[in-house]
Amino acid sequence: MNKIRQLPLVQLLANGSYRDLVGSNFTNMMGVELRIMAQSWLILELGASQIWVGAATGLRVVPALAIGLFAGVMVDRLGGRSVLLFERLLLLLLAVVTAAVVVAGVVNLWQIVVLSIVSSAVLAVGMPAGQALVMNYLSKESLQAGNSLNMAGASLARAIGPLAGGFLIAGFGMGSPFLALIGLYAVSVYFTYRLPRSEPSKPSGTSALREISDGLKYIRSNPVLLRVMFIAFSVILSAAMVPIIPVYARDRFDVGETGFGIMLTAWAVGQGASALWIASKKPWERKTPPILFSTILFVVADITFALSTNFPLTLVSLALVGAAIPVWASSTITLLQTQSDPKMIGRVMSVFTLSLQSMMFGWFLGAWIGTIIGNAQMIIIGTLIYLVVNFGLILSSKDLRRL
Repeated sequence: MNKIRQLPLVQLLANGSYRDLVGSNFTNMMGVELRIMAQSWLILELGASQIWVGAATGLRVVPALAIGLFAGVMVDRLGGRSVLLFERLLLLLLAVVTAAVVVAGVVNLWQIVVLSIVSSAVLAVGMPAGQALVMNYLSKESLQAGNSLNMAGASLARAIGPLAGGFLIAGFGMGSPFLALIGLYAVSVYFTYRLPRSEPSKPSGTSALREISDGLKYIRSNPVLLRVMFIAFSVILSAAMVPIIPVYARDRFDVGETGFGIMLTAWAVGQGASALWIASKKPWERKTPPILFSTILFVVADITFALSTNFPLTLVSLALVGAAIPVWASSTITLLQTQSDPKMIGRVMSVFTLSLQSMMFGWFLGAWIGTIIGNAQMIIIGTLIYLVVNFGLILSSKDLRRL
């Protein structure tokens, strides 16, 4: 029994504050994935092309870039819990508005795109807070396992959200997933409210713009942080495949909305299994070798997805794509957290979350370039550049190779 209690995963789950944070993030991420799946299918049902699928997700990055850096300052000033609760409440309000226009039958293309962009702006406010709060509730030694378990919850949400969306649409119509979205965000608000109140920092007397500038200068002055940030932003290249998944579901495999949900679920199952495995292990002494390994795994699986005409093989490739992500992401996040000054953590993580938001820009680029040169060719070229960027940034730095 004592051995079981000493397992990293069991110790994490015994931490009530961290458990509430995972619950908040889990239900929030399920809502995000359910919304993306439902709006992607709704766009195709309205007769629009894959470019609009990419636009509804990819253009979300525009306000996120503007707001994300200010969100980091808000976290450092107000505390992560206050910022996260504010974000969750706004997402709940947006879910109510979205469900109203869809259920009323008055929804059109521009409304979907605008609501998607606004929701992304709101998400940009909360993402740095969620990353920073992990450090409030866990010791430095538990960060890798904690980041991985947090990702496992998000992966489970990605598995359930799209799959539930497919069955809801097939069984109850297009409005049902948007109604479910309201319930998910309400639960997320509840978990966030339960978190311990964060102590705001003492007023610095400087403007938000000055604090943002100080944060960017801090990252630029630290060679390791700067390279890790460039690695983080390489997800723009790896994310180009995402808007092609519903296109393959409809046109290549003819599996409909349920098959689309199954494809996204395969990805999420691989991601969740990988994240749980990492959370159950002792922290890796070095973080860059796992990043390089996961990059190779992702590239092989992504190219297989691009070329596959066999549906089961495609599901396997998506599961392997998902499995590569927690290895890469948990190592990258832990490097940023452990190499940063605690006073700068909100601003550092806000820049990192901009990289996550930039994935949506990668979706838009993927959808657009895919219509020009072909979807398979676009995926192969993008993923090979992703490989070169990750290996080049790590292997060319002695300091980073040692970490």
